[in-house]
Amino acid sequence: MEYNTERPKMIIPEYGRNVQSMIDYCCTLKDRDERNLCAKAIIQVMGQLNPHLRDVADFTHKLWDHLFIISEFRLDVDSPYPQPKAETFKEKLAALTHNEKLL
Repeated sequence: MEYNTERPKMIIPEYGRNVQSMIDYCCTLKDRDERNLCAKAIIQVMGQLNPHLRDVADFTHKLWDHLFIISEFRLDVDSPYPQPKAETFKEKLAALTHNEKLL
């Protein structure tokens, strides 16, 4: 039996392990067209899992950003939005951690 504590850490837990597994699989596909189709299908699933995000402006942009974040920026697909850079998110996390230490 495999326990969740023994599994790899989830990047964005709100989407669940199945979405993370789908994204990991998508990263392994060699054909770019297949990866693009797979990524678009994953975006649709992510949108259905989080219907509360539909009220947010740039709903699909946020989903694509989450896709890249969960893939740890390894996914090479044609996105309708510019791909975010990993450095952008690391700086925000470092600033947040620093502020928590001050409290």
